[in-house]
Amino acid sequence: MAIWAQDFYEIQEALEENDPLQQRVLELVIEEPIHGKAIEGDGRTDSLRDILNQFFEGQISLEEAISKVSSELPRHESPHSHSNRVFADGWDERLLRTQASRFYNQAVLELLSERGDNSCFVPHSSQEDRDSPCTIQLAGKEADIDILLNRLNRTYGEADYHDEVKIPNHPHCTHTVVPTSES
Repeated sequence: MAIWAQDFYEIQEALEENDPLQQRVLELVIEEPIHGKAIEGDGRTDSLRDILNQFFEGQISLEEAISKVSSELPRHESPHSHSNRVFADGWDERLLRTQASRFYNQAVLELLSERGDNSCFVPHSSQEDRDSPCTIQLAGKEADIDILLNRLNRTYGEADYHDEVKIPNHPHCTHTVVPTSES
């Protein structure tokens, strides 16, 4: 039986136990576009990809990954270093968490779709923000895989930012998607 993360903090453990999922996540990190002003500039996107790969392979912890983002993508080397909006307090954590959640959930949604599932389940997370749209509209419910995957791809793959609820819906989103059954 495959292991799936029930929330953000179980991602590394789930990937250790689910080789096909880990392989898909690592492929997505290499192949998919990553947008954002904080990673614009020479080698910054590649550095983020390397950090994400280390995290997903279990070589470094979440805290170490966040620290590496801060040290390997320093603000002063960015063409947007002057912008407190791009580099607000906690930018490194928000960047890492958003992309880690994005790639993990995208991989799950793709694998479930490929095996013929039409819906997935979004478990409640012990650390969810009870007032966030993802908690109110998705947590504890089944959701349509194609809709969630489309919204995720539009936002993170195409940089077409919209208000439609998705997973992850915000940088500190702890929700994940899991199969509705193990069929």
